Amino acid sequence: MKHTLLLASALLAGAACAAIDAAAAARAALTHAGVAAAAPNALYVEPDLDDGRWTYEVKFHDGKTAYDYELDAETGAVLKAERKALRQIPGVAQPAAAPQPAQPVAQPAQPGLPAGLIPEAKAKALALKDANVAEDAIRRFSYKAKLDTDDGRQVWEIEFRAGKMEYDYEIDAATGAIRKREIEQDRGLF
Repeated sequence: MKHTLLLASALLAGAACAAIDAAAAARAALTHAGVAAAAPNALYVEPDLDDGRWTYEVKFHDGKTAYDYELDAETGAVLKAERKALRQIPGVAQPAAAPQPAQPVAQPAQPGLPAGLIPEAKAKALALKDANVAEDAIRRFSYKAKLDTDDGRQVWEIEFRAGKMEYDYEIDAATGAIRKREIEQDRGLF
């Protein structure tokens, strides 16, 4: 209880001392970065007591670059400014600098999946067929799937357990070909 009261009073004291609010801190960081607006749902602002000084931690991205700022909560001065290019995934469309003319776009079979790649459900079905395992035979909470890049190719990494066996597949996300298959006795860790 005493700890909670101290924390609450410290937060109130910090809020009372702050000359700028979180929205002003976000605007200051965006302006400093030369970014008109952060990507939707890509803005994080949090007050922080750093070495007895109230600051705002502001993080955001514009689709191409990630920004990490620390601002003085009293003056709004930028104390730290870092930027890092976001890693681009091959085959994923990059944000356009200018609006593009409206064109019909083929919807991928799985939301967020680049066009031309097989959806996770198909990769799972291919692995199950190859392993001769029914979907309902997969042990609870053992199934994992991840779209990854291996040797410059996008692949589905599919892992699951059924019966007393562990299955690990790597399936080419463009062709559906099985690139790697490992089947071994379950070591009983799960």
